[in-house]
Amino acid sequence: MSTSITNPDNYTLRDTLLISQLLHINKIATIEDLEKTDPKLITKILDEWKNHISTRLEEKIIKINTLNQLKDLYKRFLAKYGVGDTESLANVVYFKRIEELKKVIEEKKIEFKTVLNQEKEKEVEE
Repeated sequence: MSTSITNPDNYTLRDTLLISQLLHINKIATIEDLEKTDPKLITKILDEWKNHISTRLEEKIIKINTLNQLKDLYKRFLAKYGVGDTESLANVVYFKRIEELKKVIEEKKIEFKTVLNQEKEKEVEE
């Protein structure tokens, strides 16, 4: 896996969903919108992304600091998910994230049942 900070494979679905939502709520719908966005707003968006509780929970450091880095990452996200704008990106990633969470829940259910059965077997042995 490339360690480039603009490689979309280095970001989780949660990371991708969050940055796409931050762009969306700030009315940045396309690459053209991103290119003409006030640098102060870009800084604000990047700060929100880096300091969001979900990013901090992962103990991840996001190193995107400039408009050019964000533009490159954004273009790569659009290409990776086969979409052309921020809203479509957010929607595609949202549904992928839901599927990811469903899988985790199912895995945890199986794990719980396994532990529960082991405890029951111990009780029977005693």
